[in-house]
Formats: sequence, C-alpha cells, structure tokens
Amino acid sequence: MLKRPTSRRNSHHGQIELNLVPVLDTLVTLIAFLLFTMSFLNVVTIESPVPQVSSEDVQQKLKEKPLQLTVTLRDNDIEVWSPFEKIPPKKILHTLPGQPDLKTLHEILIDVKKQFPEETKVVLVPSASLNYDTLVATMDSMRLLEATDTPIYAANPKTGINEQTKTLFPEVVFGNLLGDN
Repeated sequence: MLKRPTSRRNSHHGQIELNLVPVLDTLVTLIAFLLFTMSFLNVVTIESPVPQVSSEDVQQKLKEKPLQLTVTLRDNDIEVWSPFEKIPPKKILHTLPGQPDLKTLHEILIDVKKQFPEETKVVLVPSASLNYDTLVATMDSMRLLEATDTPIYAANPKTGINEQTKTLFPEVVFGNLLGDN
C-alpha cells in the first residue's frame, strides 16, 4: 500500500500578510496635523541694514561731516543727537516708567527731517534692559510718517524734482548692542 503524502508540504507557513491600513491611517492623520499647525506660524522680520565700511567711502564722507543722527534709548529718557553736532542734543523724558514719549520723539525727528530731507539713516542705541515691544514701537515712530504729519519735500536724485517724502528715517542701524547704556 502506498502512503499518501502529508498535508504539511502543501501548507504555506512562511507567508504572513501585514495589515497596513492602521499605519497609513496614522501617517495621514499625522501629516494633516502637521500641515494644520504650521499654518499658524507667522514669521515677522524688521529689516535693518548691516553697517558697511570701505576706506575710500569713509575718507570721502569725512571731508564733509555727516549728520549721523543718533537716538539713544535709555530706561528713563531718550536722547536725539549727532556726534558731529549738526543738531543740538535733545532729551525726552519718559511719560511713565518704561514707556518712552514716542509722540515727542516723532515730532523732533520731523523737525530734523525738514532740516536734512535727503537723510535716510538713523542709528538706534538701545539699553540692554529694554523690552522688545518698546524697541519696535520706537523704530516704527522713527521710520514712518503719519497721515496727519506736515508734508516734507526732498529732491528726487534721478529727476531733481522736489517730491513729497513718505518716510522719516527708514534705515535703522543698531549701534552698541552689547554695551550697557
């Protein structure tokens, strides 16, 4: 009598099927969650030019002393001055502790802009203890003209025609960031 072959040879023990549906579900949910949370991330920057030095440029500019308008922002006051004494120094006391009088600063800068309409740079020297909001509010009051301000006219360098200026001192350069004033 012949023996019948065993059924073990015909069985498929080595093949296992993976259920990938839960893994794919998790990945789709994770990707949707990451995309949803990234849409709320706002990155805001304030451009400030990096000071540049070239020997020829410096020698040419030092023949005629520049304005180099400087605003020193301290804990108790603000000082507007020029190292070459082109304008008389002015101190503005804060209205409340830690809150600078930005309206008076803006008015003083308008007067300076009327004297020097071509000037676009201002050096901001903040003290180390200032908070970010105060610094940004000060920069905004120095950079932009408001609609209620008196118009200021400056000669366009390309055409030579006097045109109304829309900004005060748009190029804010930070000075003495590491020092304590």
